[in-house]
Order: sequence, then C-alpha cells, then structure tokens
Amino acid sequence: MAFNKTLSLSCFYFLCGLLFMGAFILFTYHSGSGSLWDIDEPNNAQALKEMFAQHNFVVPLFNGTLRVAKPALNYWLMWGGVEAFGMNSWGLRMGSVLVGALFVLYLTLSTRRLIGAGPALLTGLVAATILHSQIIFRAAVPDPLLILFVSMSLISYLRAYQFPEARSFNILLSYAAMALATVDEGPIGFLIPGLIIVVFLLLRGNLPYLWKEGRLQWGLPLFLLIGLPWYVAVGVETHWRWDLGFLLRANISRYNAEMQGHQGPFFYYLLTIPLALLPWSIFLPQALRPLWLKRKQLIQQYPVDTFLLSWLLVWVIFFSISATKLPNYVWEAYPPLFIFLGIRLYQALSGEISFRHRGLYTSLFALFSVGAALVYAGAVIVPAKIPPLGSLYYLGLPYALSAVFAALWVWKDQVGRWLITLTAGAAALTFALMTYTEPALNILKPSYFMGEKIRQYQGDNPYSIAAWHWFQPNFLFYAGRGNMILHRTKHMAELQNILRHNPRPLYLVLPSRDVPDMRRSLPDNLHIQSIYVSYELYNHENLTLLRISPQSAVSLQHRTPPG
Repeated sequence: MAFNKTLSLSCFYFLCGLLFMGAFILFTYHSGSGSLWDIDEPNNAQALKEMFAQHNFVVPLFNGTLRVAKPALNYWLMWGGVEAFGMNSWGLRMGSVLVGALFVLYLTLSTRRLIGAGPALLTGLVAATILHSQIIFRAAVPDPLLILFVSMSLISYLRAYQFPEARSFNILLSYAAMALATVDEGPIGFLIPGLIIVVFLLLRGNLPYLWKEGRLQWGLPLFLLIGLPWYVAVGVETHWRWDLGFLLRANISRYNAEMQGHQGPFFYYLLTIPLALLPWSIFLPQALRPLWLKRKQLIQQYPVDTFLLSWLLVWVIFFSISATKLPNYVWEAYPPLFIFLGIRLYQALSGEISFRHRGLYTSLFALFSVGAALVYAGAVIVPAKIPPLGSLYYLGLPYALSAVFAALWVWKDQVGRWLITLTAGAAALTFALMTYTEPALNILKPSYFMGEKIRQYQGDNPYSIAAWHWFQPNFLFYAGRGNMILHRTKHMAELQNILRHNPRPLYLVLPSRDVPDMRRSLPDNLHIQSIYVSYELYNHENLTLLRISPQSAVSLQHRTPPG
C-alpha cells in the first residue's frame, strides 16, 4: 500500500483533524434551525426541562410522571449544550453533533493500526458522509452516545486482542465504554457487545481468553464503578420503580412486542441498511466480495475480519428477531461496513486492486436510479400526499448528478476524482435537506409556532394547556413552562372539569374538524378564541389552537399580541 508507506504519522494526524472539523461542520450545518422532531426529541427535551424545574438531574420525568424510557447520560449531554446555547434546538442538539464528530475521529484513529492509515481515513470519510449520519448526529437522542461507546468498546477489545503490548489499557477502555453505553441506553450497552466478543472467541476456539487475558478482575469492578451509581441513585429516589419499569417496559416489552407501530419483517434491516449507507452502499458488493473469497481461511487466518463480521451479524440478527424495529436500532452495526468499504475504496484508490469498470458502472447506475426515484417521489408523490409541502424534486439531484459525473471520471480512469465527486454529492444532499427541505417541513410542525403564540398572549401571566383527541410531545415542550402539566382530554366531562377549577386561560389544541362541536359543547360563559390554525405533518390534518377563558376575566387577562 504505497499511500501507507508515504503517509507520515504527523500527516495522518493532520488529516484526522481535518476530517474531524469537516464532520463537525457538516453535522452542525443548520442543526438548530428547525424545531424538534416528534416524538423522541421533544420527549427527551421535555424530560430535561422538568429536571431543570425540579433541580433534580437524577430522576427523569415527563409531564409530571416518571419517564422510564431512557437512562440519564443523554440528558446530561443535552444539559451541557443547553448551558452553552440555551433551551432550544441548538442547545439540545449540539451534544449529538460533537459526539458524531468525535465518533468519526475515534473510528479513524483507532483503526489505523488494524487496517492501515489510508483505509482508516477513508473509513472515517464514509462514516461522516453516509445519509444516516446526517440524521442521527443532529438529533437530541441517545443514539450518538451509544454509537460512540459501543464502537469504542468493541474496537478497543479487538485492539487488545491484536496488540498484546497494549492489552491492559485497551481492555479496560472497553469495559469503561460498555459502562457508559449502559448509562446511556441500558443493558444493550454491555449485553450485545459482550455477546459479540463471546461469539468471536468461540469461533476462534479461544474462549478461555475471556478470563485468562480479559482482565476480568479489573474490568468488572471498573464497569460497576462507572455504570452502577446512577442506577442505584435513581432506584433509591424512586423506591426502585424507575429501574423495574425500565427493565420491563423499555427493554423486555419492547423486544417481545412491537411498540408505537414500529414493526417489520425479519429482513427489515436488509432493506434499510443499504439506504442508510448511501451513497457508499453502492460499493458494498465489491467491499464484501473479498470476505467471501477467503471464507475458508477467514476464522483462523483473519481475526480482524472475523471480529468485524461477528459484530455486524450478531447486532443485526439480534434486532431482526426483535418485535420492535427501527432503522436506528442497527446503527451500531455500521462501523464494520465502514471499515470494509474504507479498505476496498483504498485498494481502488491506490491501484492495489482496481474496480472493474463494469462493476463501477453498475454501482453508479444504482446510485443514479436512487436519485431518479427521489426526483420522482419529490415531484409527484410528496405533493400528492402532503400538498402544503410542495415539490421536493431537488433532493434526488445530488445522487443522480454525482453518479453521472463520477461515471465520466471512471471513463477517464480518474479514480480519485470519482471518489471526490461522490463525497461532494453526499455533502450536497445534506445542504439541500437542511437549506430547503427542513424550513419547509418546519412550517408543518405547528407546536413551535403555537408556543410562540401563547407567549405573545400571556407574557409572564399564568395559564394552562390541554390537548383534545390529539397529542405530540412537541406541544408540551414548546407550549408549556418548566414542569407544567399538559392535560390530555378525550371526554367533554374531563375538559369541563378542568375549566371549572381553572380561572386562568386554557390553551387547547385540537383537530380543526372538532372546533365547531367544541364551541357548541362548552358553556356560554366562556370566551373562546381561535388564535392559530395550521396543517400538521404527522397526522396530515389541520390543527387549531383555542384560547379559552371566563367571560368575566377577558378584560383583565386578554392581551392582544404584538403585530
């Protein structure tokens, strides 16, 4: 590998720094310009807001009740962003942006000795520019931390296995990373990485390595020292209700039964992974073919490849069996694919093993077809399904055009240039998404604008909020203050009871089709104003925000908003 021989260590570190900055800029671009996406982001954000209101960063709450969905580490990450940028999209998401860039940096640095400097740099480039990275590393969710710590735990263990002179440090780092992953997402932070390690050692016929060389006498105490304190603290404060609820509802129930409509066939991830890894997934056949060719010698002669395949297959199979399925669940299985792609792209770039032109043209045609499908979907299907959004045809252009220009470079045997062209196409899609699509979609998420309307009317005066036959966590986050409770009502008696005992204005959001019946059903002594109407993206219908207050209080409480 000529590139490896000429690339000095200082040059490698410099390029790693550029890659880190490029990833950070890419993930940062317009990350805070749009409101939060239901349901996960506002769930996490509201829990953090209630932690601030309660001055308690141990026990997660949502709408005044115990939230057992996620452990604490991601809340603490968002806490740091909020302290720096405020309780807004920028503050809530900047932690994920930083973690995403750190993941790219770690992946590049940690794989240098395993696969070489050139392949490691291309591995980082692939990780930074795939489509799914542009989504997950700009979201206020726990996934970025889990991705970083799972990758750190498994790569560190592999490095310990491969490089005995640094075994103790790498294995202890692996245990520490598993502990942090456990404080971020729960048992999967150590169960699946542990299972991957056991499967790898069994395949190698070397299971005794686990206790003979695995530093269990130091690793397990370190894991417990890092991972256990918060679980004990939240258990003591909630009389173990949080721990029990998290184990039963957020783990066992989610695995055994589909939740929130997230389901799919066993082969679900075979469909989502190629889409998630665009544009580089078009080269997966070329990247995986060498593994097939050396399959008979793979386990005994190629431990790095065996470990990476164990990582990939165990993670994907585990969640393919799960009843609840989401594309995010297998993101932690991507790093082995990044590495295989990085190695194969480097071999082509260096001339060591060139791509066949037929295979390259086939791959680029596949990318062009994806781009053309996105153009059609954006121009025809999206306007028909979501009329207020208009045409999004431009989203397919980066892939389609980059495929065409890359094919021209292939025709001229300019390997480096088609690689740069595809990288530019990936970045261009991010630019199009965040510059044009995100603002258009943001208008169709009315909770933020409803919150602004309420603040215009109320100022610092007290009020209440409620929802009728509709709910999204975003409304609670943007319309409420601190740990204010959102009343979710489904029967008129519930709503009338709230109004009877509530002298302050009540802001009620409901489907616009229910507004006439609501006006007829409420008592005549109430002043009812429709102050905001908007189409909503999630339910594909218009929502109305009503301001309801006693007639006698209108002159005292009602303020016309500015403008």
